[in-house]
Amino acid sequence: MDRTLTNLTPDLSNADPELRERIMQGHSAVLSQVDYFRENFGKTVSSWKKDGTRVTVVDETISENLFLPLRKSFPSDDFCSEEEADTPEPGPLKAEFCWLLDPVDGTNNYAAGITECGISLALLHYGTPIYGFIYDYSRDMLLQGGPGLGAIEGTVPVQAATELVNEKLTFCMHFPIPTDDLDTLRPKLMEWRIRCPGSAAIGLANVATGRIDGCLEFRPKPWDCAAGYPICEGAGATFGFVRDSCFPMTSFTPSMPSFPFRAGSKIFMEETSRALGLEAP
Repeated sequence: MDRTLTNLTPDLSNADPELRERIMQGHSAVLSQVDYFRENFGKTVSSWKKDGTRVTVVDETISENLFLPLRKSFPSDDFCSEEEADTPEPGPLKAEFCWLLDPVDGTNNYAAGITECGISLALLHYGTPIYGFIYDYSRDMLLQGGPGLGAIEGTVPVQAATELVNEKLTFCMHFPIPTDDLDTLRPKLMEWRIRCPGSAAIGLANVATGRIDGCLEFRPKPWDCAAGYPICEGAGATFGFVRDSCFPMTSFTPSMPSFPFRAGSKIFMEETSRALGLEAP
C-alpha cells in the first residue's frame, strides 16, 4: 500500500480519548478498503436503484466490510450507510456516536473509469459531524480532519484558500439545479468558473486543500457532505446549508431528501450570499 495512506499524523493530543480511539480506528477501517477500491475501479458491475442512482457490487461490499471492525470495537455506536436496506420509515439514531458512510462517492465516475471518486466516512457526535475521512482516488490520498484538529492530506497539513484561487471565483457545483435557484444564479454563472467533478466529497476535498474557492451543491444527501463538512472546518473553511440543515441527524434512511449546502473561503461565502440573497455567515 502507498506509504502516504498508512501514516496518521494529526495531533490528537487534545482530543477526548473516546474520540481519539475512533479516529484511529476509522482511519484504519478506510485504509482497509483502499486496495479493493483500486482493484475494481472501472471494472465493477453496476445496477440502478429506484431513485435513479447507480450502485455497484463495490458499494455494497465496502459498506459491509468497512463497518465490520468498527462494529466490533464500538458496538454501541450507530452505523449508517447509503447502501443499507431502505425502510419505509427512518430509523432513529440513539447512540452518542454515529458513523455515516458513502462507500463510493461518485459511483457513476467509478463505474465508468473516471478518477474523481472516493470513499467518504464521517464520525458524528450527537448527530453532528466532528471528523471526516475522504479517500481521493484521483490523487491516491487520504484526507482527514475536524474542527480544532486541523486537516491533513496524506501526511501534509492543508488549509482552505484565503484569497481567490483564480482571477474569478472558482468552485464546484453540479447540475441540474432547481429552476428557481438557476434563475437566481444565472447572471453570475456567466462570470464564475464552475467545476463539476461528479463527486461532492471530492469537491469538498478540493475546498479543504485550497485548490478551489468553494463548493455549492443543490442535490446532496447527508452522506455526500458529512465527511467533508468537518474536514473543511478543520482546514479553515466555512460550511453552511443553503436552506434546512440535516444536522444534527436524529434518524436515518437511504431515501433521505437533499440538503443544499455551500462551503468555502470567506470570499466565496460572501459572494454566494449576495448572489443567493442569503445572510453572510
